[in-house]
Amino acid sequence: MKIPIGDTGRGRRLLAAAVALALVAAVLYLARPATVWTLLMATDPVWLTAAAGAAAAAVIVRGLRLVALLPQGELSFGTGSLVAAAAQAAALFAPARLGELALPWLLRRTTGRDLSSGVGTLVAMRALDIAALALWAGAATLITWGAGEPLALVVSAALLAVPAAVPLVVGWGDRLAVRCLAPRGRTGRRWARRVHRLAASVSSVRERPRRLIAAAVASVVMWGLLWLTAYLLLVAMGFDWPAIHVVVGSAMASLGNLVPITVVGNVGTLEAGWTATFVVLGVPIDVAAATGLATHLWSLVFVALYGVAAWLVLSRARPV
Repeated sequence: MKIPIGDTGRGRRLLAAAVALALVAAVLYLARPATVWTLLMATDPVWLTAAAGAAAAAVIVRGLRLVALLPQGELSFGTGSLVAAAAQAAALFAPARLGELALPWLLRRTTGRDLSSGVGTLVAMRALDIAALALWAGAATLITWGAGEPLALVVSAALLAVPAAVPLVVGWGDRLAVRCLAPRGRTGRRWARRVHRLAASVSSVRERPRRLIAAAVASVVMWGLLWLTAYLLLVAMGFDWPAIHVVVGSAMASLGNLVPITVVGNVGTLEAGWTATFVVLGVPIDVAAATGLATHLWSLVFVALYGVAAWLVLSRARPV
């Protein structure tokens, strides 16, 4: 049966799933499940606890960023951390990134914010993620390979261009919706209003520069805590590699997650970037693949634990 990949979204999704599964198979082949299991079972509990603490701190900072992106007083710090933890778990474990929609839904439930505005907040968060990742990846790569490394400059400049273009793209989308959707009856006007609320949500973030700066700083700190989590997990498994190399490997792995071919938990895409980077840094390919998968699995355990706990607490709260 021929699948019209160029004509349907279904064909593209099937292709993305096939690529993701191929990456998972390749990682499992290189890492060898028995080796990964040995690493997981040999993890030092003290260092594992420290890594769990760093991951918890990242969740708290993620919540602080969410609070900063919203108008003052709209979301409390405690609730923001719970929403951030639950939304992160949903985004990772729901297939094909459908869990990203959990954040707008949770914001509507806890603050009364409409879904379109919640999507605007999500767009702002992802833009800050890309910008912070660009800064970390560029700085770590320059430190590792020198200031003359063109790859670091190209990657960082390209990533920084993405969040810088978000307000412009959203504004174009708003004007296009007014021109093309609004004249198409009641349904068209409804969608045009939704696009307008999304655009207004993104624009409102820019109108609060102090809170935007706080959210940007929180993004940089949050990614730093995620790198720290990876480093502590490696130490827990007996690999005391240079911290800057861990930042480079983790950052390049995270860049792989920007490609929309993941199935569940970013398994496959993250390990591919991790393995390739550490091989370049001189680590044997089987060790790079095994540590990448083991580190990722422990990180998913943290996300699941914090996310489930947050969902349970939020489910007991009365919706706004």
